[in-house]
Amino acid sequence: MPFTSSPTPNPNALKFTSESQLFNQRIEIKKGTLPGSPLLRSLIEIDGVDRLFGHSDFITVCKLPTTTWDQILPQVETILNPPKS
Repeated sequence: MPFTSSPTPNPNALKFTSESQLFNQRIEIKKGTLPGSPLLRSLIEIDGVDRLFGHSDFITVCKLPTTTWDQILPQVETILNPPKS
């Protein structure tokens, strides 16, 4: 399922929207939490990712202020939009 990214008012957060529903309820995951979802677990385990928020068809990835998007965005995009085999 492809995701598209969009900025948020927070420079440390990017919103990734899916073409289909992802969640039935609001999610909030902090670093150190081990979510049941493999997708969420893969994202929160990226070094530099601090929190995840989601609802319905989107996930917002929040990074640490000391981390740049250049450092983590390739990993986030690979998880959300894996290469087709």
